[in-house]
Amino acid sequence: MKIKRTLAVAAVALLVAGTMGLTAVHTFAQTTQPPTQTQAATAQDNEQVVGADTDQVEEQVGDQNAADNAAEVSEAVDGQDAAPAGTPSITADQAKAAAEAYLNAGAATKVQLDDENGKLVYSVEIGTSDVKVDAMTGAVLGVDSGQD
Repeated sequence: MKIKRTLAVAAVALLVAGTMGLTAVHTFAQTTQPPTQTQAATAQDNEQVVGADTDQVEEQVGDQNAADNAAEVSEAVDGQDAAPAGTPSITADQAKAAAEAYLNAGAATKVQLDDENGKLVYSVEIGTSDVKVDAMTGAVLGVDSGQD
């Protein structure tokens, strides 16, 4: 009888010790974290650096303020959009000559370099018509008549 009681007590002790051991391992696994990576963070735009930079948005998708800065730069002082970026391959005189030859309706009164849908285009006014000339190729893209 003593042997049965001793075996029973040993089995209970083994169960208790095993449960405590599993609980300890489980708790340890939940509390351990990978080593933190410290990055040299620089303050931009008067931002305060509190700790390591944990977001990596700039590295993943680029500068989020670039579009805002570009929009600010593209507006002129008087509120009008500034001239489109880029260098046209043809001059305003060449665009004027192409528009006059295409329309054959007289002399041009105004030539203006515009940005239409990201493309450099000369707008050449001849009478009530507005001839669009591609600033890179010199090809006439179309004519907008001044009539509705």
